[in-house]
Amino acid sequence: MNITSLLQFESMKYSGAQTQAAAINQFVASALRVFIEDFYQSLAPAFIVILSCRRPSPLNFYRNIMQLLYESVDTMIIQLVHHNHNQSRQRIEGPRTHNLLLVDSLDALLDIEIHTYTAQADANEYYFIFLQQRDALIPQDMLGVFEYCWRHQLINCNVMTQSSGGQVLLHTYFPYAAHRQCGDTMPTEFNRFAAGAWQHRDYFPAKLRNMQQCPLVVLARRVQPFFDVDGRQQLRGLEGRLLHELAKRMNFSIRFRGLQEQQESHTTWTEQQLLQQLMQDRIAHLAIGYVRKRIQYAANLTAVFPHYSNRLVSCLLLNSHNLTSLEIWFFPFQTIAWLFLLGSLLGFFGILQLVCWRVGDRVSLLLAVYGAALGVPVAPLEQTSLQLLFGSWLCFTLIMRAMYSALLYLILRYHVHQALPRSLMELVERGYTAVMSRITLQDLRVVSSLQQFVNLRSVIVASELDDEILRQLDQCSEGALAGTHPHFFGLLAQDALLHLTQRGHKAGAYYIVPQYVLEQQLAIYLPKHSHLVVQFDHLVMSIRAVGLMHYWAGQLASEQYFRSTFLYREKSIRQPDLWGIYAIAAALYFCSLMVFFWELMSVRWGHTPS
Repeated sequence: MNITSLLQFESMKYSGAQTQAAAINQFVASALRVFIEDFYQSLAPAFIVILSCRRPSPLNFYRNIMQLLYESVDTMIIQLVHHNHNQSRQRIEGPRTHNLLLVDSLDALLDIEIHTYTAQADANEYYFIFLQQRDALIPQDMLGVFEYCWRHQLINCNVMTQSSGGQVLLHTYFPYAAHRQCGDTMPTEFNRFAAGAWQHRDYFPAKLRNMQQCPLVVLARRVQPFFDVDGRQQLRGLEGRLLHELAKRMNFSIRFRGLQEQQESHTTWTEQQLLQQLMQDRIAHLAIGYVRKRIQYAANLTAVFPHYSNRLVSCLLLNSHNLTSLEIWFFPFQTIAWLFLLGSLLGFFGILQLVCWRVGDRVSLLLAVYGAALGVPVAPLEQTSLQLLFGSWLCFTLIMRAMYSALLYLILRYHVHQALPRSLMELVERGYTAVMSRITLQDLRVVSSLQQFVNLRSVIVASELDDEILRQLDQCSEGALAGTHPHFFGLLAQDALLHLTQRGHKAGAYYIVPQYVLEQQLAIYLPKHSHLVVQFDHLVMSIRAVGLMHYWAGQLASEQYFRSTFLYREKSIRQPDLWGIYAIAAALYFCSLMVFFWELMSVRWGHTPS
C-alpha cells in the first residue's frame, strides 16, 4: 500500500486547515496509539480505519494524525477506507469487527452506514469513534451517535473527543445504568488521556453485568419438561431454570409476550411460529422453549451457545410386546430343551417297554412315569431295577421342574417381553410404523443416514408436543392389539419421555431402543445481531461447564424410575393371562377323552384291555 500517495501528504493544500499546535496533534496521536497497542493489537492481527469528514479542516487534521501514527507505530496491519460524501457511495467489503472511525460530525458517521456491514453478524463489534467537532456541538452529536448505536444494537460504542483546550476524553453510553431509564443513551465520561496514558485500560466497559431489573421481552413455548410457567409466573422446567439463572446473574426482569393467550387457549406455538414472531420487527429480545438449533434459522436469527444436548429416541409400548399366556408357559425352555425333554420321556417309555412284558404293567408304569414327571407321588415298585430307574427319573424331573418353576417365576416377576429391537435397522427390517411430529420428519429428511426412516410407514402428529406423540402411540398400540397392525414406535425427546412417564406414573411402560436417532442441540434464539449474544454465550457456557444443566435435568426426570419395570404391572390376574393354562388343560382333557373312548370301544368290541 502506497500510504503517501493515498493520503496525499506531499500535495495536500492547507487552505482552511485546522491550525492547532503540533504538540496537541502529537498528544492526540499518542492517545490513539496507546489505545491501538493496548486493545486492538492485543485482540486481532488487523483492524479497519474509516475516515469520513464533511469539512476540509478536520480531514486535514486526521491526515496529520494518521501521519504521526504511521511514524510512531510500524507494526499496524489495517484496512484504510476514505469515505467521500460528495461521491457516489460504494460498499467496501471487509472484516468490521474492530473499527476505528475518524469523523467530524454525526452526519459524517451516518454517511458510513456502519450498521449495514454487520447487520447479519452473530457477534458484537467494537467501535472507537474519534469525533473532531466544535465544542459547542459535541454534546448534541455525541448523543446522536449513541442513539444510533443503541438503535442498531452496537453495544461496544465509544466516542473520543478533543476539546479546544487539548483535553482528550472518552465517553460511552450505559443503557442499563442505575437510577436511569432503561435504554438510556446519555453520554457518560469514563476515561481520559493524561501523562501519556489512559487512566483506565478497560476501554470498553461491561454494560450487561447488571441490567438494573430492566425488562427483557421473552417469547416462550410451553413444552414440558423444558419450559413452563405456573399461575404465579414462576419459571419451571429445564430451560425455565436456565432463564431464571440468567435473569439472576444479569439482574433483569422478564416480561412474557403472548403467554397469557397461550394459557387461556391451552395451546402452544410451533417452533417455526415462535421464531417468526421473534423475527418480526424485533418485538422480543429472545425466544425459548425447546427450540432446536438449525441451519435454516442462521440467516435471520442469532443462536446462543447450545445449553443442552437432547437425544431423539425411539420408544416402544411394552404392553404391545407382552408374551401371550401360552408363550409364557413355553418360554422358560428353548425349543431344543423341550425336544430333549420329549426325547428323554420317549426313551424312558421305550426302556419300560423292554422291561415289562404284560400290557397292564406297561400302561400303569407309563402313567407312573408321567405322574413322576409332574411331581405326583407314585406307589413303590417291586423290582429293584425299576426302583433304580424310577429313582434316577425322579431326580432328573425334580431338577427340571425346579428349573422350570424358577424361570417361570422370573418371567412373571420381571415382566419378560418378546424379543425387542436393539437398533434402528431392526425397526426397519421388522416393519415398524413410526409415530412422530411433522418437524421431526423434516429433521430426518435432512440427515442422509436416516433416509430409511423417511420411507417407513408413519403416523404424523400435527402437534409438536411430545405428550401428543405418546398419546397417539398408545392409541395405535391398542389398535395393534386388536389386530390392525402389530408394530408401532414413537420418536420423541428422551428427557420428555422420562418426564412424561414419571408424571403419568407409568414406570416400566416404555422401552427405549439403545441406538438413538439424533442428537438435538437446544439453544436460546435472539434477533440478528443482538447486543445480548456475547453475554448470554459467556453465561450459558459457564452454567453448562459446571454441570448445572445436567443436574436440573436429573431432577426433572429419573431414569431409574423409568426403568422400574415392576411398578407399572397390574397385580390382578385377568382372563387373558389364563388362556395358556386353559389350552394346556384342554389338550390334556382331550387326550384323556380319547383314551376313554378307546377303552369304551375296546369293551364294546369285546377286547377288554388286560
